[in-house]
Amino acid sequence: MDLSRAIAAADNGMWSSVIDCLQDFPLDRLKDNDRVLDLALQVLLHGDLEQQWTIAKIIPKLGEIALQPLIELVNNPDIDLEDRWAAGRILGGFNQPQSIAALVTLIQQDEDPELTAIATGALAQIGTPAIAALTALLVPTAAGGSSQLALAVGTLARIRHSQTIEPLLQLVDNPDPQIRTLVIEALGSFHDPRVLPLLISKLTDVSASVRKATVVALCLRGDLATELNLLDRLQPLLFDLNLEVCLAAARGLARVNDPGVVPLLAKVLGSSQTPDRLKSAVILALGWIGTQPAIDVLIAALTQTDPFAPELMIAIGKTERERTYASQQLVAYWRSSHLAATPLPSIVKQEIATALGNLGNLATVPDLEQLLTDPDDRVRLHAHTAIAKLSSTI
Repeated sequence: MDLSRAIAAADNGMWSSVIDCLQDFPLDRLKDNDRVLDLALQVLLHGDLEQQWTIAKIIPKLGEIALQPLIELVNNPDIDLEDRWAAGRILGGFNQPQSIAALVTLIQQDEDPELTAIATGALAQIGTPAIAALTALLVPTAAGGSSQLALAVGTLARIRHSQTIEPLLQLVDNPDPQIRTLVIEALGSFHDPRVLPLLISKLTDVSASVRKATVVALCLRGDLATELNLLDRLQPLLFDLNLEVCLAAARGLARVNDPGVVPLLAKVLGSSQTPDRLKSAVILALGWIGTQPAIDVLIAALTQTDPFAPELMIAIGKTERERTYASQQLVAYWRSSHLAATPLPSIVKQEIATALGNLGNLATVPDLEQLLTDPDDRVRLHAHTAIAKLSSTI
């Protein structure tokens, strides 16, 4: 097979036809083929986005002859940024010192945010061979500023290899809170004995973003709740001056295997001083925990926190661990509401029906049938849907 058809197609700007020809070309004849490389680069420079994506899969098959032309494209300020981005993405498929050096240079130049993002993504794709070059960027004089340093740290984080731990540890006390946050986010994914003491020390960092990242990282180690005394360490963060930290603590505690978590969250939920967003996060956390004590807290809150009743119902309906128990308690609440002086709002009855349908307990069908007589069309619709869902499980 020769390239005459592909060359003719290129002369007429028929880039899809060029791609078809190159895709049919034998793999052993692609490698180190200068004529194929020329055609592929034409498609890269003149084709549309879809054609660029397709040719990007072919170019690496040509071997190292493609490296220098791609590097020249990436560094050429006179061509469209889209074409430079495409060349940068392809460089990520080359595990070669030249490609790594070119991509690092892009980060140092910080010329265009999207172009820099392509470079960092490509380096992350290269992986461990790029760690040494990225580590060199962590030196302040080499990084050229906090933005490049942040990019280098972020790229190391994406590689997720134990070789990145040591260079990242050198930056845990960097004066820039953004850098400290990125470092904590990166290190939090490693089960390394050096990381846990560091995380614990950062719970009191002056930066809210660092405290939040630390809470998230520590809660991923909920299996070590007793060993690390996580509940006591995280409890103050539920009352942090920064609401985002409080939200992270509420969500994270759902992962902590400690019986004291539910009473603590119940206290926060029941407090009149708790912001609404935090109450919503606590409700979700209790639903995720899904134990009988957690469900009891959610049911009890239904009689105390009317504005949050729909959210409470949703959380109960999504619990996984004690679905039968949850449905029984929800039905008990529904029946007791008949005796109340004020009827339940329609939105609450809708969520009761939906929750019972999700929990899968066929014994609750008679109660759902009562909702079929509700004067509100939406309540009847939700009840009918729940019954149909339960019936489909028979």
